[in-house]
Amino acid sequence: MYKSLTNVALLENEWIGPGLIGTIEFESDGQYIFQGALIPTTERLFVNLEKSEGGVANHQINYTDISIVTIERRALSGKILNFWIDDRVEVSMNVTSEKDLKKFMEFYRKHRAHALKFEKMRYGKTFQI
Repeated sequence: MYKSLTNVALLENEWIGPGLIGTIEFESDGQYIFQGALIPTTERLFVNLEKSEGGVANHQINYTDISIVTIERRALSGKILNFWIDDRVEVSMNVTSEKDLKKFMEFYRKHRAHALKFEKMRYGKTFQI
């Protein structure tokens, strides 16, 4: 299943955090909308996408490459979580569970702050639209 990282070699002191499952917008092999999971670790973010022919495609994004995270509130589709690299959205996910999103973001903020060497500073809230 796309929620696990069984085929990924984790670093020595790296562990997996709470993931999110849902519909992901991400460009991969000419396709843009997938069922999949966002899985944070203590070192990086994994984007696991269900392939149409079966199996899972794993993509990783280093925390230092992510410039900002935004959460959009949309009337008909709920919340959309966006990960930006430079000035463009690299990954978007339609989030259905507020509880799962909160756990995911707490883990992500803590470990991204550590990756950016901000662990002694309080990492601010995600920008909400």
